[in-house]
Amino acid sequence: MVNGQIFDPATGNPATGTGRTPFANNQIPNTSISPQATAMLALFPAPTSGGVTNNLVTTGAGPFKQNSFDTRIDYSAPRNYQIFGRFSLDYFSLSGKGGLGALGGVGFGPGGLNGSSNVHNYSLATGFTKPIGPKWLTDFRFGWFKYNPQTAYSDASATPMDTFGVPCLNTSPSGTTLCPGIVGPPITGGLAGIDFSGTGGFSPFGDGLNIGRCNCPLTESEQQVQFVNNWTRSQGNHQIKFGGDIRYALNLRVPSDASRTGLLHINSGDTANGGVGGNSFATLLLGDVTSFERFVSSSLHAAERQKRWFFYGQDSWRVSPKFTMTYGLRWEMYFPESVNGKGNGGFANVEQGVIRVAGYGGIGLNGNINNTYHAFAPRLSFAYQFDQKTVLRIGYGRGFDIGVFGSNFGHVVTQNLPVLANQTLTDTNCTPSPSTPGCGPGATNDRSPVFTLAQGPPSFSFSTILSQIGSDGTLPLRGPGGNVSPRIRPTTQRLPTIDQWNATLQRQLTPTLNISVGYVGNKGTHVFAGNGPAYNTNEAAIGGGTFAYHCTPNKDPITGLPTGTFDCKQSFQPFQPQSFRRRLFLNGVPAFTYPNFPGVTCCSDSPGDYFGNDADNKYNALQIKVEKRVSSGLQFLAHYTYSKAYFYDSGYFSVDKTFAWGPDDFNRNHVFVINTVYELPIGKGRKFMSSAGRATDLLIGGWQLTNTLNYSGGLPWTPSLGECGQISDAGPCRPNAKVTLKTGRSRDASGNLLWFTPLPSGALDQSLPEIKNSPTDITGQNDQCLVARPTSGGFALPACGQIGDVTRNSYRGPRGFYSDMALAKTFSITERYKAQFRFDAYNVFNHPVLAFSSTQGNTCIDCGGDSGVINHIENNNSPGSPSGMRQLQFGVRFTF
Repeated sequence: MVNGQIFDPATGNPATGTGRTPFANNQIPNTSISPQATAMLALFPAPTSGGVTNNLVTTGAGPFKQNSFDTRIDYSAPRNYQIFGRFSLDYFSLSGKGGLGALGGVGFGPGGLNGSSNVHNYSLATGFTKPIGPKWLTDFRFGWFKYNPQTAYSDASATPMDTFGVPCLNTSPSGTTLCPGIVGPPITGGLAGIDFSGTGGFSPFGDGLNIGRCNCPLTESEQQVQFVNNWTRSQGNHQIKFGGDIRYALNLRVPSDASRTGLLHINSGDTANGGVGGNSFATLLLGDVTSFERFVSSSLHAAERQKRWFFYGQDSWRVSPKFTMTYGLRWEMYFPESVNGKGNGGFANVEQGVIRVAGYGGIGLNGNINNTYHAFAPRLSFAYQFDQKTVLRIGYGRGFDIGVFGSNFGHVVTQNLPVLANQTLTDTNCTPSPSTPGCGPGATNDRSPVFTLAQGPPSFSFSTILSQIGSDGTLPLRGPGGNVSPRIRPTTQRLPTIDQWNATLQRQLTPTLNISVGYVGNKGTHVFAGNGPAYNTNEAAIGGGTFAYHCTPNKDPITGLPTGTFDCKQSFQPFQPQSFRRRLFLNGVPAFTYPNFPGVTCCSDSPGDYFGNDADNKYNALQIKVEKRVSSGLQFLAHYTYSKAYFYDSGYFSVDKTFAWGPDDFNRNHVFVINTVYELPIGKGRKFMSSAGRATDLLIGGWQLTNTLNYSGGLPWTPSLGECGQISDAGPCRPNAKVTLKTGRSRDASGNLLWFTPLPSGALDQSLPEIKNSPTDITGQNDQCLVARPTSGGFALPACGQIGDVTRNSYRGPRGFYSDMALAKTFSITERYKAQFRFDAYNVFNHPVLAFSSTQGNTCIDCGGDSGVINHIENNNSPGSPSGMRQLQFGVRFTF
């Protein structure tokens, strides 16, 4: 028995979830309880304490291991060859098992890891240097690097879902091929993830990225081979250099962002009556799955390749004994990536609205992506020495990059159709079949099952996808069914670009005191919008509308029939639907012509993740450095930086990027750092106890004390509103400001620490009271968009369809203060063997770095609750991080 009325989903209308019969006495008959659900629940650990909730405590370990190996050989060969070779190997591993034992759940590994991660890094370099005559010098380098992470669930070798009786998750039923692509352990081994939504659920269990923090299984092998040749010639007061750098990158990545064993979402709507009542735990007991997702692949070997060529020339010209100038030019070519075989990549683009399939219909293995041959990077610098104590340095340079996380290489084309699909089933997009009886075009989300535990999910057919590739080698942008979210790039390669310039004046004031004052600036072009590589390129623009009463008929909770009365609430109703306010689906019709248009779902909120590389950023800073050396081994190094960093956020960038521009989320505009090093003057050969014997010196000599102190400005944030739904159904939600919001630490009447004093809850709320059981339908009456907008405390609610005038990240949070201290001693055991003891105290004063920024804290000015409250420290508390609380670390290092 459960609290709240539950209904039998086998009755009533499966498309709407209405007209259902309540279970007698609010009890599910034993004959209706799923044996698969029973088998799962039987494995829950027994409670460790009394009570109905929060009654289980388990313990475990999350080990982390690292082993590293380095070797280098140098050889002076005949004929003036200097030859070297180096090889490095690093092994990392971390692991943890689930806190629920056989049912997985949050693990005991770092961050809640339930699974294992093993990373092997290999690095090889070799080369030679040779002078040729009195004026020429050449060198050659060869390098190879491999990054090779492997992850797996703790139970990856097992088939628990088969044991529970749920088919097509771990394997196909014995003796059948009903589930193509379900290849068995370790790829589809382990538990599926099970989570709950709606009412009556409990914590998720099983395996999965959002449950046990394991992107499992993950196989990745990223490699780069590199050949470098440089030539140097000395010619009078010129030193001329030129050369080439040829690289070849290879990448294989088989991810599992959505578990390949499946994520089963259980919602209370399945046991509700048209959204009334219901319980998600009851849905599980019936064996119903209300939505489902998993990654499936047609190949586990689809990989990317990329050629990278660089050529340069430069001249260092000593114009006079005091003046040196260096100038040069570098030409960089990052060829569009290709894949390692036909059908092993899908190159999606919004220019055509298609996915180009590698190797089909005239599409090359590089997706016919255009290269850019204009990546020229000039370099220019000057150095002028006024006298023996004063030097001025000025420089400018441009650089290019491949980006990260798929912006130009990897992570994208081999994670599109026809290689990888995120099979997603909801009761609005699945097709009625024996295994999905509740599906239908008129279904309402989460009110009918997409399959039962006894049936298992339907298979995903890549053969159907391949059969629909057109003669031109393309698929519709969102797949043949219009239900795929592809990863999209431009059809011409865009390289992230940075232009950097600086000017620094360095002056030696005394023999032990130096000061440097500099200006540093840079401009990023073709960079990320926001803090990730992709964004929604088809956001809806803000639009006008009405904020009036909208009424819905009341229904009897038992019969589901109308009662003749209405529940009337005020809500925003736009003049135009969002589909009419999207640039790629303007007025319900794509702004460009899609091939195979019927296969594209119109008016989607996003055609997919767009890796556009089409934003900008900039940084300008004043930097001052002071270095002071004192006698007896004491020295100080102090830095002060005043900076302004701006970038475009991804939100609303595709509509009007002026609203997305603002200070960088993670830049502190004032930073003062002072580093102190003190070699204690005690021990043999030092100021105190200089004649100490060996045993005494081993104990008291050779100690070094260091401290790094950082005092910084706060991180930026943007005030928001609690009445967003009274303004529009899209766009940023910001207030109009008539005064500047006062910020700073204070206490409210309840003792809460505040960063700003919020307005009273709902101070800008313009909505009229809800009317329940209204005898008439008053939809459209009392439109609040037509009356004056409320103001309070210097803030005002923007007019309907408008964005407030408070700009993004225009306020700053609390300042940061932290100090790290270390005490170290080096021991000379023999001439060859040395040891070092080190004690580190991170945040030695245990001073909290209070969190209030764009990523932490409730920045709503009138939401009540914890608005304006500082209730966290900054969320990076890893060892050695500046913002974690005090952490102590002891270490010993041997060198030989």
